[in-house]
Amino acid sequence: MKLNRRNFIKSMVSSSIGSSTARGMLGNMTLMGSTLASSSAFALGGDRFNDYKALVCIFLHGGNDSFNMLVPTSNNEYQIYKNVRQNLAFEQSDLLSITPNSAVPYSLGLPSSMSATQQLFQQGNLAFIANTGTLLQPTLKNDALQNSVPLPPQLFSHNDQQKHWQTAWPEQVAYTGWAGRMADLIMDTQNPLSMNLSLDGSNLLQTGTTSLPYSLDESGVTTFEAINPDEPWNTHRLEVFQQLMNADKHILGQAHSSIYNRAQNNINVVANSIENADATNAIYPDNPLAKKLMMVAKLASSQQALSHPRQVFFVSLGGFDTHDNQAISHPELLQGLSESLLAFNNDLQARGLANNVTTFTMSEFGRTLTSNGDGTDHGWGGHQMIMGGAVKGGDIYGTMPEDLSLDSDDDLGDGRIIPTTSVDQYSATLAKWFGLTENEITAIFPNLSRFNESDLGFMS
Repeated sequence: MKLNRRNFIKSMVSSSIGSSTARGMLGNMTLMGSTLASSSAFALGGDRFNDYKALVCIFLHGGNDSFNMLVPTSNNEYQIYKNVRQNLAFEQSDLLSITPNSAVPYSLGLPSSMSATQQLFQQGNLAFIANTGTLLQPTLKNDALQNSVPLPPQLFSHNDQQKHWQTAWPEQVAYTGWAGRMADLIMDTQNPLSMNLSLDGSNLLQTGTTSLPYSLDESGVTTFEAINPDEPWNTHRLEVFQQLMNADKHILGQAHSSIYNRAQNNINVVANSIENADATNAIYPDNPLAKKLMMVAKLASSQQALSHPRQVFFVSLGGFDTHDNQAISHPELLQGLSESLLAFNNDLQARGLANNVTTFTMSEFGRTLTSNGDGTDHGWGGHQMIMGGAVKGGDIYGTMPEDLSLDSDDDLGDGRIIPTTSVDQYSATLAKWFGLTENEITAIFPNLSRFNESDLGFMS
């Protein structure tokens, strides 16, 4: 009998409805995904996945002070901003104006170090998600202060908030990331190379129950130097090593041999795809993030050789834990991020992939509006950026805080702004563009039903 994907989805989801936990439903859907992924039609990108799409996560480690990224320029609101931010406030005359397509409570601008972002925004290639953060359900100030709603565990902890952002499921016992759970559902299990590729080592976002990310760096793949077949002096050593592995009849030895051969095959496939990737005239700035994004562009252009119609890339940029020296370090970080995004966008356009690749930022939390004298402390809500040809750019989605005064209805205390948009909503909108069905999105983001909107509308 010919396998019908859509009917199989319906039957598997129906059998999951009686489950008492999201894990039960996800387990059934993982079985479904594995079964379908191994079918030839799915492996060839049939059905929903016959076009290429990639997500690129740029994780800003440390907690980006994004309230010094989107800054009020209206006179009254700017004065409030300046009074609260004190020595960290940008001069009003130095801010770069932006004009969102939708109405916002006050005029906004970007710091002068983000002129490249202003260009992307004006071109319609980039949008902002306002005041996003970790939530277990919609939360108002009085609810939080009176403990009448559950708050995210360890709210201002770097590690715990990074986990929440990358899992969108802080209550789970064995942590898996939402991109890892997507791979569990949709990845071709006959392909030994993961659809999740990381340029920053292991990470929780891309870790699934049955899938792990494939790691490389900005220079390419890491080889087994002692038995690298590309080095002529390794020829005899490699022959002996292969003979030893082939001669091992023990089950553990055979498993080791299988793992090695798979790893070496992945090295060869990825290395060849990078070597054969077309060059473009895109000019990147000289910084670590730009080098990683340049490698992502090469890998995305090689997706036919890598045989995955869906890919998720993970890169990161550190330094955003700006407790001190923020007035110097933060504008430099924003400039590097901004210029790297512009170069990456130009590269993808040159490769004809701008509509196929969506880049988005994450950061564990925003920072306090108040200055500690030389920087800021751990906050809560913050703004994020999304870039790509499929993004409805030139706009701000979500809800900007109407009042940046201390002790306002948006301020939990000490200038920690309460998020009005959840990580779940943000990530689920990306997953929908990626091609997942409503049932799959519900399984991957089990807390999404607690929020009114599951699609924030920033993807076309």
